[in-house]
Amino acid sequence: MKIFILRQRVKSIYINRRMLWDMSSSQLKAKYAGLKLGAWWVIIIPLTMALCINFIFVLVFKVNIPNYLFFILSGIFPWFFISQAISEVTNVFIVNRSMLRQGVFPREFIPLASILSNFINFILGFAIIIPLFILINKSLGYLFPLFILIALLNLVFVLGLGLIFAVLNSFLRDISYFLSVGMMFWFWVTPVFYSENMLSFPYRWICLINPVTHFISAYHKVLYSGKFLSGSDIFILFSISSVTLILGYIFYLNNEAEILKKI
Repeated sequence: MKIFILRQRVKSIYINRRMLWDMSSSQLKAKYAGLKLGAWWVIIIPLTMALCINFIFVLVFKVNIPNYLFFILSGIFPWFFISQAISEVTNVFIVNRSMLRQGVFPREFIPLASILSNFINFILGFAIIIPLFILINKSLGYLFPLFILIALLNLVFVLGLGLIFAVLNSFLRDISYFLSVGMMFWFWVTPVFYSENMLSFPYRWICLINPVTHFISAYHKVLYSGKFLSGSDIFILFSISSVTLILGYIFYLNNEAEILKKI
């Protein structure tokens, strides 16, 4: 019975996919409405942070990694997508409680649209800086389809995780505050500006059990190093993303009725 319900809900999402896209586009436009620099902020913030990290670790700590700024950029843009998408989606049911009660479209569109708008933001930002990576890595043109694959699997992972946090925050409002602190810790245990190979045990295992590590490492390998992913790399990314989405969606469906009562 649950499998039938799940199948019907997925079918409903597919039928109304145009509406989901329109909701995502509207949220993206609203995000930059009234800003002088508009969508340029999508690269200004991560680029500024990357420059700061590069200054500290190259000039102060003397990190010896060739083209270190590009190493940081290949990890920090995906990290900003993950962190911003999760942070924003956590409060969507509370902020959009009136839309949630209308039920004129699949209610999961509310968190999904929030995450998709951030994903579009992420892709637009990378589209602007990708020529810079091609300057240091001529083979990147051949690897671009692999980058798209990583990004799509990354999106699937964030969709599942976002549903979980959105549901949890509906029952325990403190989750959004815990998350703002947790994101700082999560950033430091994710190899955005360092490689997990630079860590020794027992510290390395903390990094390796972090699912985001596998995505950031994949971005590093393709964008910075210009290498193909191994079959095991792709399998790990696919497993993490698909399992997270399935668990997140089932978790949402099992709690949808309670969310409506709670909000």
